[in-house]
Amino acid sequence: MAQRERVWRVVEEVLERIRPRDSEIGEALRVYSIIRDRLSRGFPHDVFHIDLYGSIAKGTALSGDLDLDVFVLIPREYGKRWIRENFVRIAREALGDIEAEERYAEHPYLRARIGGFEIDIVPALRISIASEAITAADRTPFHTEYVRRMLKGDLGDHVRLLKKFMKGVGVYGAEIRVGGFSGYVAELLVISLGGFVEVLESASRWRPPVVIIPPGAEDKVSMSEALRIFRGSPLVIPDPVDVRRNAGAAVTLRKLSEFIVASRLFLEKPTKYFFEPVEINESMVERAIEIHSYRGTCTVFIEISLGRNAPDNIWGELRSLSRRIYNILESENYPVLRRDEYWDEESGEALIAIEMLACSTREPLEIKGPPAWVNNSVDFIEKQLGMGYGFWIDDSGRLMGVRRRERSAIEAIEAIIKAGTPKDIKTMIRISVNPREVIDRWIDKPGFKEWVYTLLTSVPRYMAHV
Repeated sequence: MAQRERVWRVVEEVLERIRPRDSEIGEALRVYSIIRDRLSRGFPHDVFHIDLYGSIAKGTALSGDLDLDVFVLIPREYGKRWIRENFVRIAREALGDIEAEERYAEHPYLRARIGGFEIDIVPALRISIASEAITAADRTPFHTEYVRRMLKGDLGDHVRLLKKFMKGVGVYGAEIRVGGFSGYVAELLVISLGGFVEVLESASRWRPPVVIIPPGAEDKVSMSEALRIFRGSPLVIPDPVDVRRNAGAAVTLRKLSEFIVASRLFLEKPTKYFFEPVEINESMVERAIEIHSYRGTCTVFIEISLGRNAPDNIWGELRSLSRRIYNILESENYPVLRRDEYWDEESGEALIAIEMLACSTREPLEIKGPPAWVNNSVDFIEKQLGMGYGFWIDDSGRLMGVRRRERSAIEAIEAIIKAGTPKDIKTMIRISVNPREVIDRWIDKPGFKEWVYTLLTSVPRYMAHV
């Protein structure tokens, strides 16, 4: 069987499971009708416009994941301040007995739940052209219109496949927690490159920075202009409804690289697990502990307590602290390998994991000095001798020496945290280098087994079945 046939065999099997049934769509539209009718009490149609956007409206929704994006379009002259001061109050009153949680993006919005559906109720300013957008939400109607117009034939199914693949390999989501591909970017990739397999074949050859010009943007910006305008972005996709914006701006180099690798692996050995990774159970976590022990590295787990804030703010601060710890340890020559973070929103507690070659307390360090012939070579010698260490000159003429660490990695981390943390990092609960102790405390938290398995094994979840 030719390789492309193997790919399509897997793809067609997966597509049967992820394409929503008519009954699912019908139930989603019924829930939308309930929400729309309630909201119209507080946002009358002669002033406001209420509509359904997102994947259901575009025809790219996944079965079992039919969350609704209900937008209330507000006259532009009302402005952002009116939204901040009035939207949530009026929407809550209009919804009546439908419970809704207040959440935050560029401005507050509500998240309601009815049955198995999650409904985001989002305010946006009604504008005539996308370039007038003041917030990201203002462009949404134009994105929906563009995608509806451009998704010809069965391309909606190709978007479904790409979104499911991206979810399976852990690169789906433009929020800070993920730093990956939004649903809109997945749609733009399919529209621009022609289909699901075509996107993966293209991605398998990508070299960052990657530039893709979607249909409708070619006459407004060239590849060279896009590279110049969005310099520093690993993925550049000028938004066809507003080319001043890079639709791919949220995608980090790490997530772009993960997508490239997953695309190559899938095209080489296609399996359903790229779309539907195995569920990680406790026996697999036990195996992960053994693998980590066999590998011989040391992982420091920092347990911290967080305040309450918008998820993107919390993730931003958590990543900021994690990055600072990693960078300081690296600057002090600790043998750090990588870092990762986990947050349990319900308990308000989080973990920062720093993997190192070793956590031994005060192993000696090799110190590289300057070449013997430069002006400050004597300063290096005097410092080494003053600290009670000697020096030598290697075959290249460079001054070399050895020093012992003044503090262990654990002591260094404690000092870093004591020196100050972002405002929503409340306290450090404990530091542990024993994975089993940490797992025993955290095993029942949502998503933790998947996170810790991948961390301890260094194996992507879509390969956990191997």
